This record gives sequence, C-alpha cells and structure tokens, in this order.
Amino acid sequence: MSAITEWTRQQIAAGHRVSLIFSPLRDPPENFRNDLDQRIALVPLEVQRDIDLVSDYRACRRLATILREIRPDVLHLHSSKAGAIGRIAARLVGVPAIYSTHGMSYLRTDVGPATRALFYGLEWLLGLTGATTVACSASELRSMRFIPGTKMDIPNGIDLSILPSPIPAPPHEGLDVLLCGRITAQKNPALACRIAALSPPSWRWTWLGGGELEDVVRESRRIAVTGWITRTQALARLQTGDVMVHTSSWEGMPIAILEAMAAGLPVVATDVVGNRDLIVTGETGFTAGDETGFLHELSKLAAAPELRAKMGIAARQRVAEKFNHATLGRRWMTLYEQTVGIHKK
Repeated sequence: MSAITEWTRQQIAAGHRVSLIFSPLRDPPENFRNDLDQRIALVPLEVQRDIDLVSDYRACRRLATILREIRPDVLHLHSSKAGAIGRIAARLVGVPAIYSTHGMSYLRTDVGPATRALFYGLEWLLGLTGATTVACSASELRSMRFIPGTKMDIPNGIDLSILPSPIPAPPHEGLDVLLCGRITAQKNPALACRIAALSPPSWRWTWLGGGELEDVVRESRRIAVTGWITRTQALARLQTGDVMVHTSSWEGMPIAILEAMAAGLPVVATDVVGNRDLIVTGETGFTAGDETGFLHELSKLAAAPELRAKMGIAARQRVAEKFNHATLGRRWMTLYEQTVGIHKK
C-alpha cells in the first residue's frame, strides 16, 4: 500500500483524476484511507486472494462494468491477482493497462513446483493481453525474460521529502533490531524467530506490523510485535532503531527495506530478488542465507556503532540517488502518457 500511496500522491499533485479500486476482503479501507489524498475516489470490488474460477469470473465481469462507468485513460494494476483479473477486463473493455508485479507469484516458495509452474504459465498467457508489465527491480525483470509482451523495470521508490532526517540513537546496551511488514509466509517469520532466539539476550527485537502469522512470532517470546500501526508510526520507530532485518523468502522490491535505508539504517536481508537490488554488501548492509549468516553480520554491526552509522549514511544516500520517488515518478508519468498515446493512435 505504501507504493500506491506514493504514486497516487504524485498523480493528484499533477492534476489527474484518480480512482482506487480495492478489495475490502483483503484491505479494509480504514487501514489506508487516512494515508491517501481525500480527492481519490475509492471503489470497492470484492476479490478473493486465492484462485477461485467462479468468484474470479464474477470479479472480472464486475471490474469490466466499473471500467465502463469510470472510463479511465489508463488502468494501473498492482499484484498478481489484480493483474490477472484486470488485464483480462481491460482487454475486454479496450482500456490500456499497466501491470506492476510487486513480486511475481511464480517466485513464491510457500507452494510446490507444480503450483509455481501453473503461476508461470498463467503469467505467460496473460503476457499476450497487450498490457505493459513493469517489474519493480532489475532482478525481477530478469526472471520474466521468457514471458511475452512489453516489459520493463521501474524500481520502487521513496518520497524523501516526507521523511525526517535520521536522528542518531542515544547510546544503549545491545542492539535494537527492527523487522517491518505484514507477517506472512513471504516474510519467513520462522527464520526471524530462529535468528532472534540465538541472539544475545541484550539485543532487543521488534516487528513493526501484524498479519496472519503474527502468533508464530509472539509465541517465540523473543520478538515484540506491535500489531498493525500507521505508516507514520512505523517511520517514527525506524528513526530510533539500529538495524533492520528482513528475512523474506521472495520479493519484488520491498518498500520496508527502502524505508529503513531512508531512515539511515543498515539492513541485513536474505539474498533474493529485489533485496539484492537494494543492498550493496559491506556498504549499506549485508545479505545472508541462514541463522548463522545473519548472526555473523549482525554481530559485526553490534560491535561497531561507527560502522552502523557509516552504513546508514550510505543507505540513505543510495535511496536519494537511485530510488527517489520524485525522479521515478517522472518515469511513471512518461509511461502513462506513452501508453495512452499508443492506445489513441
């Protein structure tokens, strides 16, 4: 939702009319309404997370009806399920579409090989709909090389103008370790719990967020869980931490890591698609593959506050140079204009 908040803020500022079609089954509006510009029209459309042919068919027909009513110049789709239903509906109605992947479904590791093959096959077929597919990292784009259609990458970004400058944390014992994001299978909370359990008692662990696997983390009794908090609250807490740990099993390009880097934190994360595009090993953080690797890198940071500070400065600078939403937003506006222009020819 953070990425959509950033995009829509810039679109509204440019004078565009924006409608946000969302599924209340997955994202209740009370969770994000206050983060959005009040001029954005919210349009509910019930879509289940899992594949259900009957339900998905009905959702596709309803979306086609909504598109006929709104008559948008372009439809920007986010995530696999919306991308599938939306690309079909857009093709039926004749609306140009852009699909932002946010982590391809066939990269998931919580499903078996047959399911991943099915997801890849579906993406291959949907690549024939004529929509432009935009990966959110270069490594994700490389994973799509055999999928047909127009493809490109525009990385996720952060609006640094709305973030406070990093504040050096006062001296304290141990290491203040933060994790951030919805607690789901994707974030691999079991690995996070194992790392925390093996860490020194003086290290403090906090997970900013909640989710369906929240109990797994709470039961570890080593990681405090805040539950769902606003983005403003999460950003404020990032200002006071020492390091972020990100244990995800698959990604596109995680906003949580970008926000931590923008807050001046070094990051230790798994070496997966998206994460590896953000972290420069030894400069802005480290990548690791298991508990031993994470603890090895975290111990380096725990022993050297000056290294944490140096990496934090480098991390924020990298976001400013490579992942600044103001610059990336212009690329999105250009893509919208090109997409609409091609459609009208």
